[in-house]
Amino acid sequence: MHCEHTQKFLLPSEVKYLTNFLKYKIPWKNVVYRKKDRGQITTPRLTWCCGFHSNKMYGVNGIYPNRVPKELLPLKDLISNHLQNDFNYMLFAQYRDGNDSITYHSDDEDFLGRNPTIASLTLGATRPFILKNKKTKAAQTFNLSAGDLFVMKNNCQADYLHAVPKIKDFTSGPRFSITFRKAINSKASWNYYTYNIGRNIHATTKLMHNA
Repeated sequence: MHCEHTQKFLLPSEVKYLTNFLKYKIPWKNVVYRKKDRGQITTPRLTWCCGFHSNKMYGVNGIYPNRVPKELLPLKDLISNHLQNDFNYMLFAQYRDGNDSITYHSDDEDFLGRNPTIASLTLGATRPFILKNKKTKAAQTFNLSAGDLFVMKNNCQADYLHAVPKIKDFTSGPRFSITFRKAINSKASWNYYTYNIGRNIHATTKLMHNA
């Protein structure tokens, strides 16, 4: 099995608390970055992240990655214990309306290791999440609602692409997601902070690439 969809994994009270926390406490970023082949890119959603690939590097050479907010530590522990996986990163996304999206891609980078487990919690509005087989192009659509837990595991990243597509005339409000990941080296930290916060501190970059 390459994925699991658990509906209403969270209690209604937990959904309410976390939704309010995400709305008002996360310092959302609309990240702008450049790629040689595409020029300037504005990320079509709001993002943020916290965590680091190695706790030993907190504070080294002035590097202070975002710690997991204390209010979210019980959630991180809940997901880690449920999946028996010591996640060290939380990535946040806010899809403000139907124009916000993420295109087809796989989280198959080497900094996540082989066949990584990635868990995603949905809060706010229901949006379709699509898995598409890389070879057959067959697609599976999962309508993820507030409190749902979606887990990609085993061969999912190797064999499938996933996306949150645009929706025309979508009026149900924002959809939030929190994904839990296990980064195994410094490339992950450089990637996640660059593309989810837009923070590419020279000292951090130098240390990470030598780590």
